[in-house]
Amino acid sequence: MSPTSSVILSIVTVSYETRELTLKALESVVTEINRSKILKNQTEILVVDNNSKDGSALACKKFLTSQTGLAGFQVLSNQVNLGFAQANNLALKIAQGKYFLLLNSDTIVTPMGLENLIKTFESHPLDETSAHLSSAVGKIDRLGLLSPTLLNPDGSLQHQGGDLPNLWTVLVQMSFLDDLPLIGKYFHSTQHTGAAGVAKLGTQIDQTNSGIYHQGWISGTALGIRREVIEEIGVLDENIFMYGEDMEYCLRASNHHWDIAIDQSAFVIHYGQASSSSKNAILGEIKGYLYLWSKHFPASQLPILKLILHGGMWTRFWIYQLLRQSSQASIYAAALKLFN
Repeated sequence: MSPTSSVILSIVTVSYETRELTLKALESVVTEINRSKILKNQTEILVVDNNSKDGSALACKKFLTSQTGLAGFQVLSNQVNLGFAQANNLALKIAQGKYFLLLNSDTIVTPMGLENLIKTFESHPLDETSAHLSSAVGKIDRLGLLSPTLLNPDGSLQHQGGDLPNLWTVLVQMSFLDDLPLIGKYFHSTQHTGAAGVAKLGTQIDQTNSGIYHQGWISGTALGIRREVIEEIGVLDENIFMYGEDMEYCLRASNHHWDIAIDQSAFVIHYGQASSSSKNAILGEIKGYLYLWSKHFPASQLPILKLILHGGMWTRFWIYQLLRQSSQASIYAAALKLFN
């Protein structure tokens, strides 16, 4: 992988049966590229279509062919659905940019969203003198992965990611400790959602770092990656078809002393689960945890993790049963079968 000097940003979007959403996402991207002096004619777009049957690939190619202000574009058409990680990797391996942005097809880039993200990267040059020192923990000196702030379609904040996974943070998530009134904000969880996530967001803002704040892992919805990260740790793990690849990648990057953060000056609207279901997300999350532990953690921890996940799934199953929400209960019943 060698960057092309004229390309500062490579945007990668994977599409699967989301033609209209993908086109809207690309329209917002092209609009922002042409508004920006630093991105116009210096940004390439790579679309990878996972064998959609709705004409996504052809529609994207037709749209991009008619656009100006791009350094280039490619539309890659897969003959089968390769999943999120492998599809993104096809584009990452040929991308020419100094920075990469993995951008979901169900997103809209807001004004200045792309430019501000790149400006934040550029304002944080690598400082290898302190990056590996324990005394410099908390300092953003090796910014490798950066996500814009995600918004719901109504403009409200959409929480993403969480603390890096370990047995304790997974236990907090599975047992709802982070959702407890008053004290929940003090518990570290792998998922920054709900009231606890709101509280954590406020405490993690570091104004000395130009409005960005550290986070253990960030979502692959709109994931900015510095080229040097890929050169050091490689691309996404293709053993993960979908869900969990972002957490795994952030854990891998963190283990190599790369800083991970969210940019409060860049915003992307995320519609959420446009090309997947709640069931797929929940099952994918559980499978992701099991794979993550088999790859990165001592084997002795895996039985404990399974107990934690199993207990969490049972709790959720019975809660939804008592609430007579049979469709949700059935999802967790299916999740419980993963432990048989």
